[in-house]
Amino acid sequence: MNSSHNNDFQSPCACQSDNGTYNNIFDHICDEFPICRQKFPIMGGKEEKKLIYFDHGASTHPPRQVIEAHKTFLENFYANIHRGNHNLSLIASDMFDNVEHIIMNFIGGNPDNNTIILTNNTTGSLDLCAYAMSFTEGITLSTVMEHHSNYLPHLRRGKVELAGINEDGSLDMDDLEDKLNRFPVKLVAVTGASNVTGFMPDIHKIARMAHKKGAKILVDGAQLLAHHPVSMKPDDDPEHIDFFAAAGHKAYAPFGSAFLFAPREIMDEIPPYIPGGGTVEFVTPREITWAKSPDRHQGGTPNIPGAIAMAESLKFLASIGMDKIREHEKSIYSYAVKKLSSLYDVDIMGPQDPERCIGVISFNIQGLPNELVSAILNYEGAIATRNGCFCAHPYIQALLKIDEPEECKLKVDRGDLLFMPGAVRASLGVYNRKEEIDDLVTMVEMIRDREWKGVYDLARSTICQPIRFTLRESEPGTAACIREDQNQGAGCSK
Repeated sequence: MNSSHNNDFQSPCACQSDNGTYNNIFDHICDEFPICRQKFPIMGGKEEKKLIYFDHGASTHPPRQVIEAHKTFLENFYANIHRGNHNLSLIASDMFDNVEHIIMNFIGGNPDNNTIILTNNTTGSLDLCAYAMSFTEGITLSTVMEHHSNYLPHLRRGKVELAGINEDGSLDMDDLEDKLNRFPVKLVAVTGASNVTGFMPDIHKIARMAHKKGAKILVDGAQLLAHHPVSMKPDDDPEHIDFFAAAGHKAYAPFGSAFLFAPREIMDEIPPYIPGGGTVEFVTPREITWAKSPDRHQGGTPNIPGAIAMAESLKFLASIGMDKIREHEKSIYSYAVKKLSSLYDVDIMGPQDPERCIGVISFNIQGLPNELVSAILNYEGAIATRNGCFCAHPYIQALLKIDEPEECKLKVDRGDLLFMPGAVRASLGVYNRKEEIDDLVTMVEMIRDREWKGVYDLARSTICQPIRFTLRESEPGTAACIREDQNQGAGCSK
């Protein structure tokens, strides 16, 4: 059915000057994001300071184009999909069904032999793959680099081996190959880009290695999708990606919608992930005819507006060009690494190679807890970063060279959550600029030199919750009131 909604790619309108042209789209792209106008009070400042957002690795903000698409559906076409023969349902169904085509096109997949199954988040997508492969004999080979979501779902369904890392934090491909040769591997589960260091394993080389041994490959594309061009490659290519998982909220869409790219042959042979409404063709008291994928694994009413907004975000990225986005972020990342690495007592994790990394920089300031550094950046600089272990504990432990992580676990089990090992992470997005890196570096220098203004009480802070603070200035030349017996640095290994 024809309707007024538009499925074509469109250029970001606000990224044009009055005459319709400009030299660099990234000079104006912040105008597309309403969040860029947000300001916050800072300690010791008389005026509010404009937000500097370096937390894209956790979630990205939707641009106006995506917000409007989401709003348009809610205001004009809100209805449940499929089996509704009224105008709203027909239009909503058409918009929803087109999401699969937009995603498939964006990631370079073949719709003839593969499907896009919509989920709520990347964790759900990865768990769906782990479930699908649980019907196949063999073990899963993952890596120390993984986010917990690409490790724990496999672990609860069978044996998992982990490939290690090199001294610089990159994936040890020799160890990966050795384990492929030694174990009956059915699935290689690997990140497309680390959420801790930004390192990008060569997923197509790994795919070739896996296929040579008769295994499938699953790529956790959560960090990769919005920052680097991706291609699943043809099904008969040895470097073809079998499973690919990602979410909209890390690609400039609202929360709550994600997808799994998967082979139809596998997904149509296994029982539904969550059987229920929409997963069947016919049911009797004794027999069931299951639907084909993707419906087979999309039980219940999906997040229809979220899926439509996710597709719109991919259209937004495609209108700019993923090659251009990659080059822009690579330039910002190179600049940031150069500036931060020049600071003494500031340690950056990972390879720090712009050709092998997306824009993720995790660092520590020697002698200071990561949660304190992140809090000061926020309260005194309006700079948004993330801190902690980033749901990648084994990788953090390896990077920090914590030889006995069991000691940390014992402390956690006792409820002692202070000074967990971790880091501060600055993750870049499409609208970040070099001037913002300069502000970050200035703030890091100030914190390194113990010249912050606030009073921060780490003793009252708990893991994954904000540090409690007092909005008052300390005496000139003094630092915050951290208990001396707790000022031990970044981790439990001290």
